[in-house]
Amino acid sequence: MYKLLLSCFVIFISHAVVGQSITGTIYDDKAIVEGVVVKNLSTKMATISTKEGRFEVTASAQDSISFEIFTHEHKLMVLKEGVSYTDIVIELTRKVNELDEVIIKKEVKPVFKKEEFADTFESQLQKHIELYPEQYEFNSNPNNNLNFVNIGKRLWRLIKKEKSKPPPFVPIKLEEYIGLFKEDPVINDRFLIETIKIPFEFKPLFIDFCVSKNVDSELLKEKNKFLLIDEFINLGKEFKEVLETDVND
Repeated sequence: MYKLLLSCFVIFISHAVVGQSITGTIYDDKAIVEGVVVKNLSTKMATISTKEGRFEVTASAQDSISFEIFTHEHKLMVLKEGVSYTDIVIELTRKVNELDEVIIKKEVKPVFKKEEFADTFESQLQKHIELYPEQYEFNSNPNNNLNFVNIGKRLWRLIKKEKSKPPPFVPIKLEEYIGLFKEDPVINDRFLIETIKIPFEFKPLFIDFCVSKNVDSELLKEKNKFLLIDEFINLGKEFKEVLETDVND
């Protein structure tokens, strides 16, 4: 019994003698890693890496040291005999976060395009008539005498009518005229005086005259700038005729 206890004591002492302090720093591909659980699986002793990524744990040859953190891949290191493990560098691999790879797309509601629908409907109707002409003839049954050709043509005329419907008429407002003469690089006070030949003191009266003529606001669009200039020239002529008439009267 005494010899058995002595043998166990010798084994314990020898294990303690060969044990060493394992120190080092933990990194990944971007920076140091804090909060890694460094555990000696043989002795069950563990520690956690500091905010500088440093760790220290006691171990002996053949002990297994694990490095675990939920953001990185698990790593296992087995200590070898006769190797110093002081100030070692441990590199961990980041886990791929599947949530980071998800691209959130805004739901785009389909827009009904009448022109595309009309073109598609016309071509499909024509093809269907060519393939199945019998379906587009009058049915001899008096209870079912629908003419699909006429139905298709009527539907097509409705689509064409809707397609060619002009935008609603909205006249240019007083504040729009004032803003136009104030901010537009072409239609401004110089244009009023030199091109239309209207004295500056008559500007408010001329604008009121233009408002009374209910000019279509579509002319305010940039693509209609030349049409708007032409409209102002014609309005200027009418306005001067009105002035001359008032003077003569």
